[in-house]
Amino acid sequence: MEEKETSESILPGPTPDPSKIPSVVREVGQLDIEGKIEELGIAKISNPIISELIEFFEETEPPEPLSNNLSGDPQSEAWLQLLLTLMIKEHGKDSASLGEIELIIGEKMNREGSDLELFLNRLWMMGRIDKVYGGAEVAFSPNPSWLESR
Repeated sequence: MEEKETSESILPGPTPDPSKIPSVVREVGQLDIEGKIEELGIAKISNPIISELIEFFEETEPPEPLSNNLSGDPQSEAWLQLLLTLMIKEHGKDSASLGEIELIIGEKMNREGSDLELFLNRLWMMGRIDKVYGGAEVAFSPNPSWLESR
């Protein structure tokens, strides 16, 4: 049996009632974006002071190595996870450049230069971090599910 198509398509659910949609009226330019951001608890973007981050990581106990050993170095991955979490939560930045990673935790990871870049590229190929192009050098941004993994 074939159904005959009608000229009007029937949408599921009740007919929309615009009177039930609350209106928000404010004068142009009166939206307090800073206040709304603060109300939501979103970190303001700030430039981290590298020397302070280095000092923080020197005083920090080594994080628990990640249980997923696919990267080949779960301890280095844990250090990177800690750094990227700190960049997001404290500074509102969604990525860290290769140079920043090397300066801040390169020694903790026992990686520098091309060795660090190879490690980060391996994590990128595994889908744990993303590459961010633009600016002076490539930066790396965490995949949210990877940040939550332990």
